[in-house]
Amino acid sequence: MKKTFYISLSALLYACSSPGYVVTSLKGEYIPVTPAIHPDQKMVDLVVHYRHRMEKVMDQVIGHSEQNMPYGKPESLLTNFTSDVMLQLDTKYTNGHPADLTIMNVNGHRAPIPEGDVTVGDVFTTYPFGNQLVVVRLKGSALKEVFDAYAGMGGFGISGSVKLKVKDKQLKDAKVNGLPVARNKIYTIVTLDYLAEGNDGMKALKKAESATPTGLTLRDYMMDYIKEQTRQGKQISSKLDGRIVIE
Repeated sequence: MKKTFYISLSALLYACSSPGYVVTSLKGEYIPVTPAIHPDQKMVDLVVHYRHRMEKVMDQVIGHSEQNMPYGKPESLLTNFTSDVMLQLDTKYTNGHPADLTIMNVNGHRAPIPEGDVTVGDVFTTYPFGNQLVVVRLKGSALKEVFDAYAGMGGFGISGSVKLKVKDKQLKDAKVNGLPVARNKIYTIVTLDYLAEGNDGMKALKKAESATPTGLTLRDYMMDYIKEQTRQGKQISSKLDGRIVIE
């Protein structure tokens, strides 16, 4: 059965960037869509050509998922999966030491990862935005504010290195790597540029000691991870583990 996925300009550029094709320039203009009695056949042929090329690229199977992974709150299979993969960011980006935690917004996802074959198109549908991974160094006092925001929103994306307990939208307990948050400790966090800028309730991230872009988009990073798992003969999977508990 043929899969349906949402397509974007970024997906089109990806499809046109394979060997032999180079995007040299882009320009746009507003063209009203109206019924055409005599459509331009050359334009129809051009659109069909690129649609077929794009579909060929987007339909490439790059991995296999053991389960359907939806996204939601307080935690979900997809937000847990994304956050845990982000935590595996190469330490060359984190000053030689593993990151302490990751922060990922729920709505940074736009579709579940399906059970079974995972295609390039599936990855573009799940991660349609061009957000970049950023390494943030944040004091524990500001990190506590981040977790307070999590509590007020009823959940968010977070790596399994964190355990939060929430009651009546108030944070009751927070641990990172099994330890209480230390107010003066500097924590290394992998997140998105969109969140590091204080968006989606993450104003406390603007208090960072530093925010260093990695040059990696989340979508490409996740796609590379899935491909690597496939190369190793592994499927992708996730689990709910109580990292955010609403009492």
